[in-house]
Amino acid sequence: MTRRSFLKPSSLSMLVIFTMAWLAGLLARAESQEKGLGPVSRAKIRIAVSAPSLSYLPIHVAVQKGFFAKRGLEIEMIQMAAGLSAPALLNQAVDYTTIPSGVATASARGAPLKVISFASVKLQHLLISRPEIAVVTDLAGKRIGAGGFGNLPSYEVRVLIDKYRLGPNTTIVPVNSSTDRLIATQRGTIDAGIVSAPLDLKAEQLGLRRLLHMGTILPIPQAGLATTEEKLKKRRGEVIELLKATIEGLDYTWTQRDGVIDIIARWMSLDSSQAGKAYDSVRETFSKNGIPSEEQAKAYISMLTATAGLGGEVSPQAIFDFSLAAQAAKEMAEKK
Repeated sequence: MTRRSFLKPSSLSMLVIFTMAWLAGLLARAESQEKGLGPVSRAKIRIAVSAPSLSYLPIHVAVQKGFFAKRGLEIEMIQMAAGLSAPALLNQAVDYTTIPSGVATASARGAPLKVISFASVKLQHLLISRPEIAVVTDLAGKRIGAGGFGNLPSYEVRVLIDKYRLGPNTTIVPVNSSTDRLIATQRGTIDAGIVSAPLDLKAEQLGLRRLLHMGTILPIPQAGLATTEEKLKKRRGEVIELLKATIEGLDYTWTQRDGVIDIIARWMSLDSSQAGKAYDSVRETFSKNGIPSEEQAKAYISMLTATAGLGGEVSPQAIFDFSLAAQAAKEMAEKK
């Protein structure tokens, strides 16, 4: 006699209910992911970065501390020239960039790109000088090294000349990189130059003077995150998780001095003392939640208009979209 086993009615009902609930959840997740709103599955994220720079330190911190990884985001940093970041985004060679200037310029001219957050909201550039230059006004009629015409250091020097009334005889000398400007100042080819932190520490070792922190007179955001409008529409969940990890990196950078100094030392090949000085120099330049103030956003647009040769008035909406950064910050605050 063949033995058959049957589920009791109550067991059968439970199985049907479980199966229907599982299918409903599966369909809901599929719909949510299609809209870009659901939890992020494991994804590899390619971020274009400049050469190692403290301007995007909180993002580097977030990578080192695993803030992206715990949200299912595997980060690959790809170093490239600033001018290549916008084309790389448009061609989907990268997903995001920490170099917003080229993206902002392209978006002001109609490209479907947006700057979505800023890690640093004040310049981290410093004015170094020959030891005999005691104050900024001593640079009247002297030679100041900056980049070529139209770039940020050149803009900074023009603002410096106007603000301190250094006069028409003060010369802007085009010198490509921060390192080259450091060397040229040491050799006396120029009297002063704009360098990025932490090269000011090297300048002091060489007997040069750190004359001015440019962020004290120019509250211009410097580095952050930018991406395509398509990413903002179709992968909103991913973007929000990325921004949450960035906010964690910002918070850690503000509050965990010893941990950040250790990261800076390893990243920049500095000893602990130098890394501490570098941290103290740039700490106040960082945002708290990735969103610049109205004044900082306006300063950025003014810089962009002057350096990129943009005609007419540039609308903030044309280049910025901080809505997801605001949402990420709100969700992070609600969890505290």
